[in-house]
Amino acid sequence: MSKKLSLTILLLITFIFNTGFTVVGHRGDPIKAPEESFQSIDSAFHDGAQWVELDVHESSDNQLIISHDRNLQRVTGQDIVVSQHPASQLTQLKQSNGQNIYTIDELFEHYQNNPNTKFLIETKKTKHGNPKNMEELLVNSIKKYHMEDRVMVHSFSLDSIKNMAKLDPKIFRIFIAGSLKRLNFEVFQYSNAVNVSSSILTPTLIDQLHTINQKVYVWDEMNENPQKWNWLVNLPIDGVVTNFPATASHYQYLKDHADHSSVNFDASVLADQNQPIWENPYPDAPQKGTLTPDSQIHIQGIVITDHQTFLQIDTNRFIKPTGIVQTDLVSNLAPFLQKQVIIKPDTKQSNLLTNPENKTSFAGSLQKNYFYQVTALQNIDGQSWAQINHQGWIKVNNLLVTNQNPLISYVPETGTLKRSINIQDQTLIRTAFLPLNNGKIQKLPQITYTDSTIANNLNQIKSYILD
Repeated sequence: MSKKLSLTILLLITFIFNTGFTVVGHRGDPIKAPEESFQSIDSAFHDGAQWVELDVHESSDNQLIISHDRNLQRVTGQDIVVSQHPASQLTQLKQSNGQNIYTIDELFEHYQNNPNTKFLIETKKTKHGNPKNMEELLVNSIKKYHMEDRVMVHSFSLDSIKNMAKLDPKIFRIFIAGSLKRLNFEVFQYSNAVNVSSSILTPTLIDQLHTINQKVYVWDEMNENPQKWNWLVNLPIDGVVTNFPATASHYQYLKDHADHSSVNFDASVLADQNQPIWENPYPDAPQKGTLTPDSQIHIQGIVITDHQTFLQIDTNRFIKPTGIVQTDLVSNLAPFLQKQVIIKPDTKQSNLLTNPENKTSFAGSLQKNYFYQVTALQNIDGQSWAQINHQGWIKVNNLLVTNQNPLISYVPETGTLKRSINIQDQTLIRTAFLPLNNGKIQKLPQITYTDSTIANNLNQIKSYILD
């Protein structure tokens, strides 16, 4: 197969994947309403959660009570331990919003006819695996209300995961781990996924777990720290359990509406200015340094979001493609960087595009008989493009270039052109260049890429021309 492939073809042969994640409201939406109440659950679903995480303890009369704490003091103001009281007494207790504590049966009955409500149930067991019948009670309730496709179960207790696997292997099981020591192949025999603390989450761990067919959820009680989300959104996680479902839903939307593809090639920066590096390719991402001209980088992914393209150079590092050229082609294109050019006399297209992929957005037009400077180079779909004076892009086969210093120079500090002679016609234009190739002006040849790149979407500005 030919090594010269445009980006369009490249994207067809690379693995394009869905990088979105599932949003799970941790105890509902606990910042907006009392945790694990119907109000909190409804708020979480309204804010974009696909699942809501709830906890269960067992009452003295063998019913499952929705509560994170074994003692209901914190949420009801009553010093009552769930396991020491019957459900009839526990369900009379109220939270600060006036809603009662309730059983798992009451939860399923309440939401049974709303198919968009799904629940991740955490079984709360002691380190000795008690109560022993908790999973049986949960499975019975799931089947009673036909919730098999709308319930997942997770637990810190491996015994609980094992029991669920035996009782109903169709119910999705997630093992919760706060340390790497808890992850082992015994766990993976019974789990479909792991829910890991963000403190131990790394790209390598995610890859290893995916390799053994374990989905990866992360918990942190996400604290709305932008630094945490800017980091997390780059990782190929399958789900996040968060106290802030609205924020998680926002990042989920950004990721779901971006096209991601894997690539693998080395490149250099063929531009005359530093190129910014971003922590992620989404709006308001922080800048994390710059790439200087001639920097050597490795491209491992392409992300297209909101009509802009970013190249991934590391787990949390992204750049726009301006001036990024595959290493194999640097020797072909590098001689043209910062060269003075003029528009070909016979060209019918002198408009500058703000983005070579958008043929309807213009940044001005080049004037015949004027000199300009090439400030970056790249290639799209087999067509070579030159950035002119940092303002816009034109196909290089519409330009004439010289390897000599012309009598008109570009001043990058001010964005102006300095003229030392008056050029009126084609004859004088030719004399402004020293002759090349037996007296003929040398054209920039057509060049195709092995892996093409996409120009970034610049702000529209006027072209600098001589008056």
